[in-house]
Amino acid sequence: MSECEKIEKLLKALADKSRLQILDCIQNGVSNPGEIAKELDRHRSTIEKHLRVLLKANIVEKVPSLTKSGHLSVYYRIRDNANRLLTTIQEACQKA
Repeated sequence: MSECEKIEKLLKALADKSRLQILDCIQNGVSNPGEIAKELDRHRSTIEKHLRVLLKANIVEKVPSLTKSGHLSVYYRIRDNANRLLTTIQEACQKA
């Protein structure tokens, strides 16, 4: 994949209101797909679809975790490079 194609994939992933809302939830500490679905009042399957797009664009990464009862749970976190990009975009929007 060329550099231009990677940039296009990243920008397309960020050019969606629902995905930006999901990223906002993750930044605010809500990072489980079920919790994000409740927070945004959407179906979990819809949230998971958007998370797959964000994963393929290398914006988020999966973090497996065990619950207190020993069950496997998956959380998401924003990759460091994407977090810096989001911060820059947010700052640019505040100045506009």
